[in-house]
Amino acid sequence: VLAFRHAGLLTGLLPLYVYADQARQERQLLVLGAGTSDYLDGIFSSTCTRADVVQGFTLLAGEATWEIAHLSQLRPHSPLYKALSAQDGNTIRTYPGENCSRFAAYSIANLPKKVRADVRYCRNLATNRGTLKLQVADARSWPRYFDELIRQHSARWNEAGQPGVLANPQVLAWHREMLPLLLQEDALRLYCLSLDDVAIATLYALIDPPSRENRTEYFYLSSYSRAHSELKPGTLLRAMAIEHAAAEGVVTIDMLRGREAYKKLWRVQDAPTFGLSFSRLAVANLS
Repeated sequence: VLAFRHAGLLTGLLPLYVYADQARQERQLLVLGAGTSDYLDGIFSSTCTRADVVQGFTLLAGEATWEIAHLSQLRPHSPLYKALSAQDGNTIRTYPGENCSRFAAYSIANLPKKVRADVRYCRNLATNRGTLKLQVADARSWPRYFDELIRQHSARWNEAGQPGVLANPQVLAWHREMLPLLLQEDALRLYCLSLDDVAIATLYALIDPPSRENRTEYFYLSSYSRAHSELKPGTLLRAMAIEHAAAEGVVTIDMLRGREAYKKLWRVQDAPTFGLSFSRLAVANLS
């Protein structure tokens, strides 16, 4: 973990780890979360300079525990990306990362025409059958909604002969530890769409704090009841969650990585990310 300080005060924190890639026979320096996270970076205050970041990596170059660094999924405004991409291109290679998908948060009335028509039709169909309700998890309800997400998500992936990302007990234990902490910080939006108290869709999202300008809500993981597929519950839930987010003052919805076909319906825009690659010896003399 690189810790940056000015006058004793912490101004930046960058967690990294070394991965032994047997196929390439090299020890790689990666940002914590590489491979599983859609955006990667450290945490930097405005007083942490580019020179500080460069100095941190020249310090790491003195440790013979790694040969090459791969810093992926960095946003264009990332202090880490800005500091290192400004160096000599022969020393540090920049490459495109995997784009995420973003669009403006708006009410159902302002949805793209095709989505709006589907939502109105399916919502009418659902309300003719019972009471349709969008609920947002609190300290009491989050375990129930999370269990529904696991059940629906696992059923979908099991049909395809795959376990899915919620099959690993360690992953589930991590989420169960983090969810109440995220709730305490008002950073979690765990939605459940129910029809007559039967959960038909769930959505796990993260949200920027109210103090942040141009707040974004990140749609991390969702699933729906296959038994109610004719109601398009996933589309209904996303539309209602977007409207809920807009009412909270959220400016942007981010659907993160992936080229799933349904995202095109929401008129998403690409949010580019970038990667940096360099050898330990190459950064030993950066200035």
